[in-house]
Amino acid sequence: MIFISAGHNDQKGTKNYDPGAVGKFEGKQIIEADLTQDFENLVLAEITRKGFKYITDKPEESLAQYLKRIETGSGSVVLEFHFDAATSSSATGTTVIVGSDADRLDKSFAKELVDATSNILGIKNRGIISEGQSNRGRLGLMREQGIVALLELAFISNPDDIEIYHKNKNRLASVIADIIIKYEKMI
Repeated sequence: MIFISAGHNDQKGTKNYDPGAVGKFEGKQIIEADLTQDFENLVLAEITRKGFKYITDKPEESLAQYLKRIETGSGSVVLEFHFDAATSSSATGTTVIVGSDADRLDKSFAKELVDATSNILGIKNRGIISEGQSNRGRLGLMREQGIVALLELAFISNPDDIEIYHKNKNRLASVIADIIIKYEKMI
């Protein structure tokens, strides 16, 4: 089974609202939750179009509620979308985070995700890191079973990353959906 989440709740005014990182440029705020929800919807549309089923986070629930609700297993593909942020607007690139106990399939899945994202967006490939190397050190998503990864698509704090992401997000969503389906069929 395929499990996809946007990583943040974009439902303003609800108790579970979690905007994530915020990019500010050209007098506008760009909110991570809006970007991840939009990208999740694009990927899910592609997965549906290709005839596959999935389970996803609900707009009204927190990440903790989503993780408590889902029941992943060894035959699951679990992916969450995020955008990275930095104090410098020149930080660029895409990264995939895997669990500290990641196996061969987790790492292979992660490599395909980060390579595809870097190639399609034309941004730096920052590679694969373990959750222990992330800013949080431990991520709830990584406790799920199956092939598990967290994809940091680009830097929300870099206007160039965001511009190129918007220009290529549909193509990227299609390729990411293909990678997810490939691994779903594999296990």
